Amino acid sequence: MRRRAWITGLLATLAGGAVQAETWHCRNDVQVQCGVDGCSAAAEGGFIPMDLAFAEDGGLSLCAYSGCWEGNGEVLARAPWLVVGARGLPWSDPHGGPDRTSDVLVAFDPNDRVALVKAGAWALPMRCAPAARGNGDAE
Repeated sequence: MRRRAWITGLLATLAGGAVQAETWHCRNDVQVQCGVDGCSAAAEGGFIPMDLAFAEDGGLSLCAYSGCWEGNGEVLARAPWLVVGARGLPWSDPHGGPDRTSDVLVAFDPNDRVALVKAGAWALPMRCAPAARGNGDAE
């Protein structure tokens, strides 16, 4: 699976370097889309889950369907929640264009390992686990 290989590579990159940042891998059990007229939700089995990988230093990747929004965000807060915001992240799908860039916001509570993600119309609660070192799978 192309997306899984990409996430594995991102996690290795995020975890590399002289000082290793804590890296997290997350998935959603429910899919929520919101607009000015309200929100709608699809339960597990009614959608394809998204994958989120992010690090304490602001690196992040949010994958959906055929591609990912990926890049580096700004760490807006570290306590009590880790909050990372990124503007204009490019979409990695070769069919994507400038119209598929998105601002992404991740607010993560390390106590219950839940991240709230906002990207375009998506408003997603996600369950997270520390990324395993070396293979990109959550522990």
